[in-house]
Amino acid sequence: MNPIKSTDHILLKAFLLCLMAACAPDQSADQKIAEVASDQNVLEFMQSFEGRGDLSDDVEPTPPNLTVNLFTHPSDLEIELVLAEPDIFQPVEIGFDHRGRLWVVQYNQYPYPQGLKVTSIDNHLRIQFDKVPEAPPQGQLGADKITFFEDLDNDGTFEKATDAITGLNIATSVILGRGKIWVLNPPYLLAYPDPDDDGIPNGDPVVHLKGFGLEDTHAVANSLTWGPDGWLYGAQGSTTTARISSAVTQDVHFQGQAIWRYHPESKIFEIFAEGGGNTFDVEIDAKGRIYSGDNGTDRGQYYKQGGYYTKIGANMDLTQIPTVLAFYPTWH
Repeated sequence: MNPIKSTDHILLKAFLLCLMAACAPDQSADQKIAEVASDQNVLEFMQSFEGRGDLSDDVEPTPPNLTVNLFTHPSDLEIELVLAEPDIFQPVEIGFDHRGRLWVVQYNQYPYPQGLKVTSIDNHLRIQFDKVPEAPPQGQLGADKITFFEDLDNDGTFEKATDAITGLNIATSVILGRGKIWVLNPPYLLAYPDPDDDGIPNGDPVVHLKGFGLEDTHAVANSLTWGPDGWLYGAQGSTTTARISSAVTQDVHFQGQAIWRYHPESKIFEIFAEGGGNTFDVEIDAKGRIYSGDNGTDRGQYYKQGGYYTKIGANMDLTQIPTVLAFYPTWH
């Protein structure tokens, strides 16, 4: 099971799973901030932070059934509404499995992990927390969940929804393989046993990796993807760090953007390549070449194994600043 690739289809189905602005919180933003700030100084900074880019406002969102008519697209493509609120909230990843089930990671806990306090925060929204959360199912239960949907009569509409895993705490990705349900729940890579392939875990997860950073929940580890070589690949965004350990690999440190991989049999973890924008998504083409998206204006880097590319953003190396300024002269 890999994330949906729109280029695979002549008929493009837009999975309008949720309009993020329409996901109404159950409490005010100030109330949430007050609950996670560790002291008054942190609270005042978080309340006064103005944000960047296009921010949401009080305008009511357009209903999903009307939104599909507002897209502009080529005449040989079609957009259909498949799922919307209240059936789904804040999807961060979607993908089909080998049985045609649509898996959705619902990022309801975003932006703050349950049970953690913010001890510091900077202008890039990089946060330090008071502790490292325990791996599920121990510790605080979060609001994230993983749901799969089934089209029982093959009419293109999903009639059945099943919450496969609940109580997750900043979960970003899910993929099936080797009799397991693999879940990225930073700082952990988890594997839930599913030997009967019914999509429901048969027990508690095993922690295969630990150490993915949580400094910025816009940019945490994401996008689990099986490679043709049997390795499990993933990405990490621009404003987080990592110090990864497995059963045999210890303390592999990297800062910011990267493509990484893990071998489930040997238990080896590797950095495949580094660099990019806010690296999100892993794409492997028919020739085995790896690409990723970012939050810029293009599809992101083509990553060669061992490559080290320009890092755009808060975690760029100081040695890269002249190169970055050459590309972005307005940053001078």
